Amino acid sequence: MNGVSILKDASEIVHYNTPNIPLYLKERWLSSYANMEALCHWHEDIEYMKALKGHMVYYVNGEKLAVREHDALIVNARQMHYGFSEDKTDCYFACIVFRLHLLCTNPELTEKYIHPIAGHPNLPYIYLHADNPAEAAVIRHFDAACEDCRRHYEGYELMMISRLTAAWAALYSLLSPNLLSYSTAMEEDLSTQRNMISFIYRNYTQKLSLNDIAAAGSICRSKCCRIFKKYLNKTPIDFLNAYRLEVSMRLLTDTAMSITEIALSCGFQSPSYYAEIFQQHKGCTPSHYRMRQAEGYEARGCL
Repeated sequence: MNGVSILKDASEIVHYNTPNIPLYLKERWLSSYANMEALCHWHEDIEYMKALKGHMVYYVNGEKLAVREHDALIVNARQMHYGFSEDKTDCYFACIVFRLHLLCTNPELTEKYIHPIAGHPNLPYIYLHADNPAEAAVIRHFDAACEDCRRHYEGYELMMISRLTAAWAALYSLLSPNLLSYSTAMEEDLSTQRNMISFIYRNYTQKLSLNDIAAAGSICRSKCCRIFKKYLNKTPIDFLNAYRLEVSMRLLTDTAMSITEIALSCGFQSPSYYAEIFQQHKGCTPSHYRMRQAEGYEARGCL
């Protein structure tokens, strides 16, 4: 099934198009994710996402961003983020993920053009409006990189990297007037959030309470709930169940385990509770979902 591969510290396993070249392009429908929502994650790479058809909402470090059709979003490295559908309408999107060292290996140029944006503590993301000429120029460079990857011709990797470098140069020109000074204050809640999410990813098979999750962040229950609401727009238990559900969908697709075995191995209290949560998120039973996957349907719900 389609999805995001997450490590125990909440970082994403990025599956590059070519193992030794740290960049990749994916294009898919948001409905290929459970409940039309990706898992919250972070990575060392820069992420560019463009809404090709429809729209979606992105959460970046707790800020909610409505990404309109044809607009794009650049998420800086090590930022907690995920995309989802707020109104349950679908969105087809393109996403490029890449490491910055592909753009430039010269230390002086890196310090002058790369670090001021990538290392800026007050730039977790950059929103690009398609109807703004200067921002649209950046989008066009990324669009050209996507097209190179789609065509997959001999030498496309070199051309794609050159397009990304051109996009970064255009981005620097766009942002440079605002890069002169900034505060180095770090958001403590973000570190606490990472610790609690990492705890959930490591221990989701166990019986977890709100107290357990809050303790992982060394905070009280009420602050735990506030942080999850602020950064993820859901309760800690809802986040826990969403992750358990994501894991269970992989087991339904890739193993012959029984529904009861899957429910209990993913930490659900009982098979009936698992079926109830599954129905709420996917609109069908686990058995029906497994049957549809076996018949070769994409993971885009149970319709």
